[in-house]
Amino acid sequence: MSRGDEQILQDLLETAEKLEKIVAKGFDHFATDIEGQWAIERALLNIGEYATNLSPAFKDSHPDIAWKEIIGMRTILAHAYHMIDSQRVWNAAASNVPELINALKK
Repeated sequence: MSRGDEQILQDLLETAEKLEKIVAKGFDHFATDIEGQWAIERALLNIGEYATNLSPAFKDSHPDIAWKEIIGMRTILAHAYHMIDSQRVWNAAASNVPELINALKK
């Protein structure tokens, strides 16, 4: 793993762990709090950006992680915001991010 990958992974994990704290407030909070929605969307966008910048060698060595989907979510949040589905955003934040954290910590 390159030094660049190490720093990117550190940033990715830090963002993912902060996102978990926001998600811990629950779906009702997410559904009614626009700032919380934006925070979750921004965190997912950042996670996707970090994933984009990881080396292909690192991503290839971790095929169990859904890199394409992570980066795809980033693309939607950054460029196709008119297509954002809040339920999909919540599912990614509440279900997929904890799985990502666990996979990266192994």
